[in-house]
Amino acid sequence: MKKRILSVVLAVCLLATCFAIAQYSATAASTDKNVSGANPYSITDSNDNATILQCWNWSYSNLEAKMEKIAKQGFSVVQISPPNEIKEGTKGHKVTGETTNGWWMFYQPAGFQINESTDNALGTKAELVSMVETAHKYGVRVIADSVINHMGTANDEETNSSKKNSTDPMVHLTPAAAKFEPEIVNNKLFHTPWFNMTYKYEWDGPEDTCTRDLTRGCTSRLPDLKTEDPRVQSAIYDYLQELVDAGIDGFRFDAAKHIETPNDLAAYKSDFWKNTVTKVKNYAKSTYKKDLLSYGEILNTCGYNRKYSAYFPFMKVTDSTIYRQVQKAVIQSSPSQAIPQNMANGSKAQTVLWNESHDTYMDGESKNYSKAQRNKTWAAIAARDGITSMYLARPASLTQQLGVASDSDWTAKEVAAVNHFNNIFAGKGEYLGNASGIAVIGRGSSTTKGGGAVLVNCASSTSNKSASGVAVATMSNGTYKDQISGTNFVVSNGKITSGTIGNTGIAVLYPESLEPTQPATEAPTTTAPVTTTAPATTTAPVTDPVTTVPETTVPESKFKSGDVNRDGNINIKDATMIQKALAELIKLDEEQTKLADFDGDNRVSIRDATRIQYVIAGLLKV
Repeated sequence: MKKRILSVVLAVCLLATCFAIAQYSATAASTDKNVSGANPYSITDSNDNATILQCWNWSYSNLEAKMEKIAKQGFSVVQISPPNEIKEGTKGHKVTGETTNGWWMFYQPAGFQINESTDNALGTKAELVSMVETAHKYGVRVIADSVINHMGTANDEETNSSKKNSTDPMVHLTPAAAKFEPEIVNNKLFHTPWFNMTYKYEWDGPEDTCTRDLTRGCTSRLPDLKTEDPRVQSAIYDYLQELVDAGIDGFRFDAAKHIETPNDLAAYKSDFWKNTVTKVKNYAKSTYKKDLLSYGEILNTCGYNRKYSAYFPFMKVTDSTIYRQVQKAVIQSSPSQAIPQNMANGSKAQTVLWNESHDTYMDGESKNYSKAQRNKTWAAIAARDGITSMYLARPASLTQQLGVASDSDWTAKEVAAVNHFNNIFAGKGEYLGNASGIAVIGRGSSTTKGGGAVLVNCASSTSNKSASGVAVATMSNGTYKDQISGTNFVVSNGKITSGTIGNTGIAVLYPESLEPTQPATEAPTTTAPVTTTAPATTTAPVTDPVTTVPETTVPESKFKSGDVNRDGNINIKDATMIQKALAELIKLDEEQTKLADFDGDNRVSIRDATRIQYVIAGLLKV
């Protein structure tokens, strides 16, 4: 499988982070997320306390324009729609309402590379890279929805009866796949015979039939990749690596339960996840010093006798059972059920909950929940310690064009208050309680006078509700201002003695001294995305390692400038050689040193490697 072109922000070597001249350094919990080390809105970098905004169908340029607002709202992560090449253009099309096009197109891959087709409503790779850079400047990380289980269908799949009933997977495959994935197409690397998944064995078994149905059948008729084949695994790994090199900080794996694990029955098991996800996690850690945030979409169940624990070595997983329990509890006066101590399928650290997802929204399950109901659900999950939570940014209208970024309910004051609470208390434990129909999530400690609490009124009505008498064990004596309504709550001897939850149904309380800091000045203006002209480069610090090009007479080389390894091509290997030479891992001879001076400034520096990366990514012409 050919290696995908790496991103223009590649810092394959450790140099980019070591010498602080990379485009960014997005990162694990103990490392700064951006080149300046700034985090202007005090956003947590904890994977286990991440608050994800699902920017469903948003274009990269529109998302970039909203990034400061997202940071001000306290979201620590944004999730983008699948950035791969897709079977059909989406620019100018609606979210839904058309017969043959809509949001689902993003989930029909034609190839496992970052999109470069100009008819894709999300945008191009250059726009993706620019957006990620801006996100990192604000301390926000970016994860990518990743569709790696299947490929797109033929355009006439639903209307051509001969295709519709065929058991040949190649008949069902989009012709666009041949352009982007010739090895997969030419070798017919799809499960055969083709059959559409039934799901009817998911709860009752038998295990063999259920596992075959889930891991070999097709979801919504989409041709199912032979994920056990090393060639498919290589293509997927290359794609995930390309995303990491573009700055992506993690993944949401679509239809994760439909890809087999090493624990499945012998006839179906494989090392797919080990050879893709584990491998790219190790790559991100060794190359960029970042711990990827990854989770798998597993709806309802894993399947009969299939265990969630089989996925935990590779990712967190969604918990449909607990999501539904919390959603129901916050509107039916069941406060204890709104804050369960235990998750259904694993630990809190292994769990992702949401206030709704694009699937529950589009299939109608959550569409009719009100803003107040969804935001109370958000408070009940995002205020918790150690749970990754996700908020769906609903479109203003389902008939709006794909790519539009709407200021919908995610911009609400109560959402920001809960997010800031989570950022302040990330990793500081929790105390759960309930009284008088109110769920209490306490964080921090009263002994250090640094504790706080989120109160959720678990009633169908959102009228004001007194919290007098409610225990708040994490809070010391004093008066606290509700971060949403601005009203005062008085705490004495571990109980609220006065205070009223406002009409959002949520109150957020913590000491004034813990309020998140705000930048004194506006955050840096983002440079416009690079087009066909040379990109602006960051001036290297004086400590930037350089090698002076020899002034002695060197015979004229038959190789082009940039072809450092003298193989007749300018590619990522040449950039890597420069990086290794600067790190003194290898030594270039005089001819190679001259070839490495790609920007012609009579010295070899990391900027020469970066310039090569721009050229091979098509962002710079020479």
